[in-house]
Amino acid sequence: MGQIRLKLMLGACLFFALLLTGCGQAINSPDQAALSSSQQGTTHQPGTTEQPYPTRGPETPCEGGPLGCAEFTSVRGTDVTGDVAWLGTEPLEISSSQVNGEWILYVTTPCNWLQVTVSVGDDVLTPLWRVATDKGCEGSTASYQAWTEELFEQPVQWRLEGDTLTLKNSHATIELKES
Repeated sequence: MGQIRLKLMLGACLFFALLLTGCGQAINSPDQAALSSSQQGTTHQPGTTEQPYPTRGPETPCEGGPLGCAEFTSVRGTDVTGDVAWLGTEPLEISSSQVNGEWILYVTTPCNWLQVTVSVGDDVLTPLWRVATDKGCEGSTASYQAWTEELFEQPVQWRLEGDTLTLKNSHATIELKES
């Protein structure tokens, strides 16, 4: 598992290095509107906690996806140890979009964010690959980050009823509300 995590981190570093050296300049250039929808990619901007967070625009549609265009915030959860209280006090935020024909979950944790590319089947989201920022979380937020990454290491059953999204697998069950 350590080798997989290392490979993912190296892949993420390469991805961000390429963005910083110019491969991503067209995405953030002033003439972005001149590009066709199929040429544009995901844009990034600071979130409320000053972390990079992917945002959606017309170039990254969310309609027809597992979560639609909604954003969800965790309100409670459980795992094998019992209640996971921090999900209500330092919540996860989750949304989705389709980029280049693939569905991506955007997960904001208390100190970082994940992008999890998933295949969507009926009521199961199967992770294909994921990228995580590595801000160097301190204290309890480091364990929250690891806990969240573990959640998306295996398929997740999902159910959307009204404004409530439930994610469940052998690691945990999380209830999220549309925000």
